[in-house]
Amino acid sequence: MSMGLALALLAMTTLAVALLLVPLILRRRAAASRDAYNLAVYRDQLAEIERDVGRGVLDPADAEAAKGEIARRILALAPARAAEAASRAPLAVATIAVMLLPIAAWTLYWDLGSPGTPDEPHAARGDAAHLDVAAAVKQLDAHLASHPDDLKGWLLLARTDLDVGRYDKAVEAYRRAADLSGQNPEIVGDWAEAQVLAAGGTVTPAAQQAFTTALADSDSAPRSRYYLALADLQAGDTKKALQEWVDLEAGSPADAAWLPMLRERIAGTAKSAGIDPATLKTSSGAPRRAASDQPAPPAVGMPPGAAVEEVEKATANASPSQRQAMIEGMVAKLAARLEKEPDDVAGWTQLGRSYMVLNQPEKAQDAYARAAKLKPGDIALKEQYADAIIAAAGSDDPPEAAAALLREVLAVEPQNEEALWYVGLAEAAAGRPDAARDLWTRLLDQLPQDSADRREVAERLAGLKPAPPK
Repeated sequence: MSMGLALALLAMTTLAVALLLVPLILRRRAAASRDAYNLAVYRDQLAEIERDVGRGVLDPADAEAAKGEIARRILALAPARAAEAASRAPLAVATIAVMLLPIAAWTLYWDLGSPGTPDEPHAARGDAAHLDVAAAVKQLDAHLASHPDDLKGWLLLARTDLDVGRYDKAVEAYRRAADLSGQNPEIVGDWAEAQVLAAGGTVTPAAQQAFTTALADSDSAPRSRYYLALADLQAGDTKKALQEWVDLEAGSPADAAWLPMLRERIAGTAKSAGIDPATLKTSSGAPRRAASDQPAPPAVGMPPGAAVEEVEKATANASPSQRQAMIEGMVAKLAARLEKEPDDVAGWTQLGRSYMVLNQPEKAQDAYARAAKLKPGDIALKEQYADAIIAAAGSDDPPEAAAALLREVLAVEPQNEEALWYVGLAEAAAGRPDAARDLWTRLLDQLPQDSADRREVAERLAGLKPAPPK
C-alpha cells in the first residue's frame, strides 16, 4: 500500500469516527426531534383524512378505521424509550468503543484485506439487503442463545419482529425483555401492544393485565388507558368504554397529540350506540371540553399520503386529461419504487388507496393484498382490502374473500356498520337468513331514523325468508 493511499484512508477513517461521535453525543436531541416530526406527520395525516372525506374519495367508515390506526401510532409515541434508559452506557465508554473500531478494522484489513478485488456488479447482488437482515436476525438469535440476559438484545429482536409483522415472535421477545427489566411499565406496555397485534386487534385478557401494569408509566399511560377501554368495547360494554375515553380526554393536556383521534373515536362509538356525543360527561359529572379549546396543530411538510391531492392542486388549471396523466404518472412511480422496496407496508397501502381514487379496483386489490400480507393484524387495512375486492367484483354480494376479511373486522369491532352490512349480504346469499337477520338487526339499531340506509336495511330484513326446516 502506498503512503499516499494510507494517508487518504487515515483521513477518511478520522472523518468517519467524527461522524459517528457527533450523533452519539446528540442522540437525545435527535430522538426528540424524530418523535416531534412523527407527531406532526400523524396530525397532518388526520387532517388529510378529513379532506378526503370532504372530497368524497374516502367513506366515513374507512376514515374512522384509518383514524384508529393513526391513533395507535400516536399513542405508542413516548418522549423517551424505556429500553434506552435501561441499557444506556456512559458516554465515555461509548466514545472509547467508537475510537477502537477503526483500529480493529485496520488490523483486520492489514491481514485479510484485498484492495485488488473487483467490485461486485449491482445486478448480481439480488436480495442482499434482505439477506443481510435475515443474517443479522440469525446472529442476534445466536447471541441471545448464549447471552439470554441481554435486555437490549431482546428489545432489538422484539422491535425487528414487530416491524416485519412477526407478531407472535415479537410477543415472546417482549416477554423476555419485560422479565429482564423487572416488569418495566413501558416495556410491559410494548409487550401488551404486541399481543393485541398478534391477536388481530383483539385486546386479550393477558394483554389487559399487561396494560394495567403499564399504567404505572406516565408517558405511555394514555396508550394503556385507550386499549383497556377498547377491551371493554370489545366485551360489549360500550358505555364503560365511552366513559373511560371521555375521562382520558378530560385528563389529557389541551395540546395532546392524541386528542383529535380520541375525539373521533368517542364520536364514532357514541353514534354506533345511538348516543349523542355532546351529552357525555366525565365520571365527576363535568361537561366535556370543547374541541375548540385545543390549539391548532403546527403545519409541517406534506406527508406521503397527500401526494394525489397535491398533484390535483398543482394542476387545477390543467385540462382533465393532463391532470389524469400527471396523477397516473405519480402512481406509476410509486408502484415502480415498491417493486424495489416490497416491504414498505405504508407504500402499498397508499398505492391501493391511489388506485381506488383512479377507479382501478383490480390494481388496488393487489396492492392491498401486498400490504395485508406485511401487516396481517391491521383492522383498517383489512377493511380497505375488502372494499377493493368488492369494487373489483362489481356486485352487491361480496366475494367470499371480502366477507372473510370483514368477519375478522367484526371480531374486533362488532358494531362496524360496513362489516355488518356486507357480512349480512354474504350470509343471506349463502342461504343463512338467521345469521343475516342478526347482523342487519344490529346494524339497524345503529342507523339514524328516517335515513336512506336504515330504510334499505329494513327492506332487506323484511325480504329475508325463514330458514328451511332441518
